[in-house]
Order: sequence, then structure tokens, then C-alpha cells
Amino acid sequence: MQEFINEIQRNFSNCVVEDLDKYKRDWTPLLILEEHLGKNLGKPLLVLSPSTTEEVSNIVKLANKYYVCIVPYGGGSSVVGGSYHNNCVILDLSKLNRIIEFNEEDLSVTVEVGIKIKDLEEWLNKRGYTLDYHPQSFYLATIGGAIAHKGSGSHSSSNIENLILWLEVILPNGKAVKVGSSIRTSMSPDLVRLFIGSEGTLGVITKAKLRIFPLAPYHTDLSFLFPNFHNAIKFTREYVLRTSPPHRIVVHDKESSEMMLNIPYNIALIRVRGYDEDLVNVNEKIIRQLAMRHNANEGDRSLIRSWREVFARKYEEQMTKIISQGLWNDTLDLGATWSAMPKLYDKLKESLNSMKGIKNVLSRVTHVYTNGASLYNVVVMEQDLELLKRVWETAARVIMQLGGTISHHHGVGILKKNWVKEELGEQYDLLLLIKRMIDSNNIMNPGKVFS
Repeated sequence: MQEFINEIQRNFSNCVVEDLDKYKRDWTPLLILEEHLGKNLGKPLLVLSPSTTEEVSNIVKLANKYYVCIVPYGGGSSVVGGSYHNNCVILDLSKLNRIIEFNEEDLSVTVEVGIKIKDLEEWLNKRGYTLDYHPQSFYLATIGGAIAHKGSGSHSSSNIENLILWLEVILPNGKAVKVGSSIRTSMSPDLVRLFIGSEGTLGVITKAKLRIFPLAPYHTDLSFLFPNFHNAIKFTREYVLRTSPPHRIVVHDKESSEMMLNIPYNIALIRVRGYDEDLVNVNEKIIRQLAMRHNANEGDRSLIRSWREVFARKYEEQMTKIISQGLWNDTLDLGATWSAMPKLYDKLKESLNSMKGIKNVLSRVTHVYTNGASLYNVVVMEQDLELLKRVWETAARVIMQLGGTISHHHGVGILKKNWVKEELGEQYDLLLLIKRMIDSNNIMNPGKVFS
């Protein structure tokens, strides 16, 4: 380690960050609770903030030479411990934030991945375009963090993997490689997908070429109140099959609506957006007919605006309020098929609500597809580390029984790595083989994804 530090001081002293406190943890509720209860989370051995891809490459070469582990760090918004230092060297990529190329004709933008999502979106909006990627971490997260954790925006067509054309990745040996293509090709397996969701365990992503879209000029907002959550789920499935994408919908159960919107109903909130006003109107008509068929009453359109405010801007405020009451919360980003969704909802609510110390379980359906959706759950509980761990163990057991996923869009990190092998089955062995071939010295974000 000292030899590594000596070479860094000789060649990359301009990259050394003095203040390490910022990097002791990310936004993982488990880590924040540990800190809140007095545990010392430690600090990274060193923090380096390179300004160029070449500097990243050379730093990684040195790390590989001296067997020094590296953790890539973007905006620090991971909620699974994906950017927790693990007593390694933090590689802060925030200075790699340039827009390299903007191509209106091909509808693409090429960027360095340290750029914040909000900054890129604002830049595009001024020119009449959008990435159309709005996660809850919109104001914190970077493009690189979204790619590394295989994140999702606010609707099913804004999954990050659907927006990526190609990536530049620094492999553990320091070599820069470009994977992917500016247009679909059948010349090889899709190597881009190997690095999406890899959480820095296979290399450091430094550049990305992304799809963009013209801003759509027309939209309408709709809300519907359902007699029960099962009816709302059935409606949502039909909505996906009968209307044109992207499908911008969130469905709250009664507890979630009451907590988030002060409305004690099972409620579906929908935004229909498009380039053609007639098509928007047709979709609105179909959606209203489907909702009535499932015994819904129409609600106030302004609820969509209220929800967007809560979703994007009031998360920290809500967290502070909960902590001040001596409570805690974490979010379970599960996913399942339509046939499993009602069973997952019922079993999860029953299992969690029966646990001593659980105060509330707020469930909502998000990110809908033709074959299923994400069931996102906010669990409010006492400030108890062992209880928080049991919540995740319970959720994992329920979701595994139903053949779903324990991580729809938050990633794995240190929080969920114990269930990766169980969920992936034989795929895990193949993934581990690739990891060992690419990163034989195991320097890339060790202790994450691979248990």
C-alpha cells in the first residue's frame, strides 16, 4: 500500500482529496442507521479525484500493480452500499463531467459519466431534448452511478439499459475499451450489458453515449381511486397492454397514499405524454374506460403534481421527520410477474406487519412491463439494526418463493450480496468466472455483488 501511495504522490498529487469525511458512507439506510446509533464506519484509505480518462487508467494500473482495491464513486446516492469504501481507495469521478458530443440528427449525447443526471437533463432541456430519466435520486446521482447500479427512471421506458448505445470502460489492468455500438448490431454478444449493473466490480465506466428524445409538447394527468389494491393491479396490467408506451404510472396502496399524499385510497396516478395531441387524447379515453371497468372513481388531476413533488424533492425532508420521531425506514425495490404480484403484495404485507417493531408498510407498483412490474415498498420501523436486517431477510424469502427479484433497480452492493447466488442460480457461476478472468487480483470494488 505504501508503495502505491508513494507513486500517487509523485505522479498524481493533484488528484488527492484531503477531506475524507464525505466518503465514509453513501445513502444506504443500513449504513446511516449504524452511524446514527454510534458505530464508526471508518474512512477510505485514500480518495483520488482524477480529471481525465488517462488519469483514471494510470491510477487503476498502479492499483492493479500493488493489489490495492478501488471503489468508484459518483454522487454517493447508492442505497445498497455500492459505493461504501470497504477500507479501499475511493475513485471520485465527479470531475469527469464533460459533455463530449451532442448529435441532434442521430438523437444522441456522449458524456463523461461523472456528470450529474440533473445537470445533463437541464442542458438538454434548454435545447429542446430530454434523456427522460428521472429517478428519485435525480438531484444527487451521476450517469455513471445509474449505469453501474442498473438504475431506473420514473417509468418503464427509462431503464438505464435502454438509453445506452456504447460505454468506455477502464478494465482492472488499466486498459480503456469501448463496448457497444451507435446502432444495433448482430456482430457480437452485447458486451455493454456486462457492465451495466456491474457496480464497479468489472471496471471503471468513464464515458457513455446515450439516446435522447425531443421534448414532447402534449400531456395530460389522470388519477383513479380503486376499491382495493388487487383491482388496481389488474387495471395496471390492462393499461400496459392497451395503451402506447412509455407508461408513466405509479399505483399506491391505501397506506402509501395516506402517508405520501394524505389520501386514504388505493390510487393510480398516470401521466400521458406524447408528440401528437390526438394520440394523447385517445390514450386518455382508453385509460378512463379501463379504470371504470375495474370499479375506479376518477380523482383530482393535481395529485400527479403533488406526487412528483414528494417523489423528487421531499425525500430528505421525509427521512428527517421519521428520524426525529425515533423511527427509521428502508425501501424494498422488488419485482415480479403479474400472476405473482397479488400474492407478493399480500404475503409481504402480512409477513412484515407481523414483525415486532414494524410501524407501517407502504407499497406501490412502479415500472410496468408486459409481463410484470416492480413492487416498491417503504417500510417504517423502529431504529433497530437487527430488525432492519430481518426485514430484508423476510423480503428475500418471500420474493424467492415467488420467483421474482429482490432488486429491480437499486442494485446489490453490500446490502443484497448474500442473495445474488440464490436468485441467479447457475448464472452466478458464469458471472464469477468472468469476474475472475477480468479482475484476477480482485481490486475492483471487492465485497460487493460477489459474496
